[in-house]
Amino acid sequence: MKRKRGIIVLLVVIVMAAFFTGCGPKTDSAAGKYVLEEEHMAIFTKNDFEGYYYNLDSKGGGEYVHKGSTHKVRYTYNAKTGEIYISDKNTGINYNGTLINGELHIYDGNPESFTVSEFWFIRE
Repeated sequence: MKRKRGIIVLLVVIVMAAFFTGCGPKTDSAAGKYVLEEEHMAIFTKNDFEGYYYNLDSKGGGEYVHKGSTHKVRYTYNAKTGEIYISDKNTGINYNGTLINGELHIYDGNPESFTVSEFWFIRE
């Protein structure tokens, strides 16, 4: 009887540890390749991009590839709200936006500003 109780307690501890440490598939990760689909500014919209993408790792880093150059980036992502902040280390530009269901929408400033650019990326 004591042995059964010990095994049950051990199994409960293992299940609880797995639950609290996040074992299982990572659904809250922003890692992946995001291809640019559209840029929208106050006076024009552009959607003919070739080779523009973010490649984000699972550790808060990655790269942005565009116009034949590669920029190092850092990012923070909140899976509960979908908020993402990306900082381009080469240009110093800080982007903010959302990443929800594989769609990355970011802005290079205040989304309410007339001069802001909005970028829409899709997870590949």
